[in-house]
Amino acid sequence: MAVYLFFDESGNLDFGPKGTRYFCVGTLTTRDPAALERALGALRYELLAEGVELEAFHAAEDRQAVRDRVFAAVTGVGGFEVDALVVDKAGVPETLRGEARFYPECAERLLAPVFARFPDPRERVVVVTDRLPLNRTRQAVEKAFKLFIRRRLGARPFSVLHHASAAHAGLQAADYALWAVYRKWRDGDLRSYALVAPLLRRERLTDLAGDD
Repeated sequence: MAVYLFFDESGNLDFGPKGTRYFCVGTLTTRDPAALERALGALRYELLAEGVELEAFHAAEDRQAVRDRVFAAVTGVGGFEVDALVVDKAGVPETLRGEARFYPECAERLLAPVFARFPDPRERVVVVTDRLPLNRTRQAVEKAFKLFIRRRLGARPFSVLHHASAAHAGLQAADYALWAVYRKWRDGDLRSYALVAPLLRRERLTDLAGDD
C-alpha cells in the first residue's frame, strides 16, 4: 500500500514588477491513482474518436470544451483530495525568495496537514512531480520534499519522482485543480473553481512570513 501525492504549481518565482502576484503549489493525494487513469484514459480515447488529438490534458492549453469534459471526469472519480497553498509573493520575506529557501517553506506548509491525515508508517509515500524544465528548480523541489519527509516521517519509505505529465492522470488532474485555484486568485474567475471546490481539502493563503 502507498500514498501517492501528485504535485503541481502555478505562477512564477519572479518577485519583480513583472512577476505574478501569486504562486500556487498543490498536491492531489490518493491511495488509488488507477481510478483517475481509467477515467481520463477513457475520456482521451473518446476525444480521439471524435478527432480531438491530445497526448495528455493540460488545463492552460486545452480548449474550453475539453476542459469541461475533463472537469466532469475528474470530479466524478472520487477517492482523492487536493491541498492548495497560495503564496502572496509581495509579503514573502527577502530571506525566503531564493528557491533553496522558498520551496522548503512551501513544502512544510503544504505537506504537514497531508501527512497528518495519512500517518501509517507502513505506507510508502510516493511524490510525483511534473518534469520541471529547469534543472535547478527540479533539484530545489526534490530537496525540499526529501528534507521535509525525512525530518517529519523518520524512516518511513518514500520516493520522489519527476515524470512527464502525460505519464500520470494524477498529474493531469492536479494540474486542472490547481489551475482553477490559481485562476480564482489571479483573475477572480470562479467558473472552474466552483467545479473543483468540493475536491479541496485545504486551501490556504500565506505570505510565508508567519503562521498565518
